[in-house]
Amino acid sequence: MSQESPYTTLLSSLLPPSTPHIPLSLPVSPHKAHIPAQKISSLQLHPVIESALHIINLDLPSAHFLLRHMQAKPAWEAMYLHGILHRIEGDIDNARAWYGDVQDSEVFQTVWRDNDTGSNQSNAIDRAKSFLDKVELYKDSLLSKKQAANPSSSVDVDTMTQTSLNELRHFLSFCESKFGTDPVTDASSVWISMGDKHKDQAAQMITGGEGWREF
Repeated sequence: MSQESPYTTLLSSLLPPSTPHIPLSLPVSPHKAHIPAQKISSLQLHPVIESALHIINLDLPSAHFLLRHMQAKPAWEAMYLHGILHRIEGDIDNARAWYGDVQDSEVFQTVWRDNDTGSNQSNAIDRAKSFLDKVELYKDSLLSKKQAANPSSSVDVDTMTQTSLNELRHFLSFCESKFGTDPVTDASSVWISMGDKHKDQAAQMITGGEGWREF
């Protein structure tokens, strides 16, 4: 029997049944992270996978710091994840924009296309937009004083939560296959139009001052 990798062990600790999945960080925002960010960054994963783990950990600031430096093509996976981040923080309009930007990408099609129907590519964005509509409806019900006594009355929260979890699981599965989960000690090739000043900030954030990762 093979031993689980540190990545697999950490991911399992952040997902059900170990940790409940929260599809929307409202009405409490920023939400308290499940574990310290350093436990994730110390694995030296590909920045996209690291960002996804920060999102699952509800540490949206750490994820956003990385993703804002990978927000142009051909960084399709990071661009898509930027949309997921906005979806979880409740900025649904921004999420729709990012989803629209990557709707034809391989990663987005892999996550959202319903292959059982044999339909065309538009099926993926339609399914994703329908999901975002439900998240927005749930968000509005949470923030509405009129529905405060029963905020989830108009949305199947269990189904929405499972869809959110499935999206992240499928996204990570795609990225694991594409990027692998081995340590990436030199991440300089990943960044898109990142200035020297931001490189220094990223190095400080990810290494915690240890200086063992190249940007």
